[in-house]
Amino acid sequence: MSQAAKQVLLAETWNENIDPTGWWMSEKLDGVRAYWSGSNFYSRQGNLFHAPDFFKAALPKVPLDGEIWCGRGLFQKCISIVKKQANKVVPDDYKLLTYLVFDAPSHGGKYEDRVKWLQANIPQDDDKCYATIVGIKKCQGPDDLKQCLANVNAAGGEGIMLRKPGSLYENKRSSTLLKVKTFYDEEALVIGHKPGKGNCTGMLGALECQLPNGKRFDVGSGFNMDQRRKPPKIKSVITFKFQELSNAGIPRFPVFLRMRTDLTWNDVLEAAKTKKPVSVIQKVVPTTKLSKQHSILFSVIPSRDVKSGKKIVTSDDEDEETQVPSSSSTNKNKKDTREPCQYGEKCYRTNPDHLKQYQHPTVKSKSKLTKTKSKTKPPCTFGSKCNRQSSVHLANFSHPSKSESHDPVDIAAQEELLDPDDLVEIEEPASPTTTDNLLVKDKNKDHQFDTNDDDDDDQPSTINKKTTKRKRNLEGKPTVRSTRKRIKKS
Repeated sequence: MSQAAKQVLLAETWNENIDPTGWWMSEKLDGVRAYWSGSNFYSRQGNLFHAPDFFKAALPKVPLDGEIWCGRGLFQKCISIVKKQANKVVPDDYKLLTYLVFDAPSHGGKYEDRVKWLQANIPQDDDKCYATIVGIKKCQGPDDLKQCLANVNAAGGEGIMLRKPGSLYENKRSSTLLKVKTFYDEEALVIGHKPGKGNCTGMLGALECQLPNGKRFDVGSGFNMDQRRKPPKIKSVITFKFQELSNAGIPRFPVFLRMRTDLTWNDVLEAAKTKKPVSVIQKVVPTTKLSKQHSILFSVIPSRDVKSGKKIVTSDDEDEETQVPSSSSTNKNKKDTREPCQYGEKCYRTNPDHLKQYQHPTVKSKSKLTKTKSKTKPPCTFGSKCNRQSSVHLANFSHPSKSESHDPVDIAAQEELLDPDDLVEIEEPASPTTTDNLLVKDKNKDHQFDTNDDDDDDQPSTINKKTTKRKRNLEGKPTVRSTRKRIKKS
């Protein structure tokens, strides 16, 4: 039990009367709040999280405030991992979790100084470190805030956090930290009353309600004392607001707004047929397979290769808007530490994850190489009698006018006269990278979790089938099968 964990900084709610210009924005995370004491993780209630040693090894021995996170929309999965008792913890589950740090409670300085300290003391580039600093950006005004909020909502995030510039860390709920969320409001049918407890004994505790799709839930907040003494009648219609749906399609954090005496339940059901409410639309539930979804606003959270454990930056990890107070151009000037692709300029893969993981020659150098090669093509010995339509053959041999003729020779022997490096073709790699099959895309970005991202390899194989079926008009000459893979004519 940790008393300090019970006294973390808590946020108030932003309203449009507060000008956000100049405040620091970051994404509101849907993970598990975790206080790092310098040796262990604790919940907001002070309870110990039994994280494995490797997950804690690279963290500084001073208090930190953050959230343990495994992806947008995966709150229920994340909490099921971190709240397990010591004898039920599965260490491998933590390999796809990240401790996202947003403050240093014991630092004592202003917010900007605390962020700089975090940057200097959390080894984010270390493969052994499972922590990352939450990215921030200075708000340019209400429109900027609303646009960022819309971006987060569209990506399946929870909202935006605003931090007052120059603010100190307070061990209480503070107006220097504000949460910005999008609420949805809908109508529901009252089907029952639940009695109150404590101060609400003898009055309404919560309304039992039903959605147009038949799902039931309770609304227990938003009432004043008069409404609790005389609650809405059963079979009446109410308007409520909520933040999001659970995986089961139940509204989370519903709040009572008002009675709807102007509507009947039949009116609500008819309206739902023409314009579906948010609660009726089936939620896209993340896969039950634990795979970290990496992107959050203004942050670069590297993925990990499951076999080697090394950090790799994929197309789902990077966010170009990353900004921190110390240096806005850190990522731009960062040295490229990616391994060069073993196939170099001959790599035919267009998969974005593969391109992010490995270095490739620039397009400019490829075009120069192609031009140089095209000038040195030897003449085809079949001349005008050549009937070959292979794209590889046409690309590597020049053909004279039809008035000229040549004696036929073995095609395979002719190709062997060329230096293999002079052929304008792409040889097929022995096998795709293992890492590509381990990476998944964020389902809350309107993508399905896909473990087969090699669709680009399908076209060349189709062309090969057509090529092998083409008859060769070579009488008296042995048929020699080319060992090179032929590609689609450009």
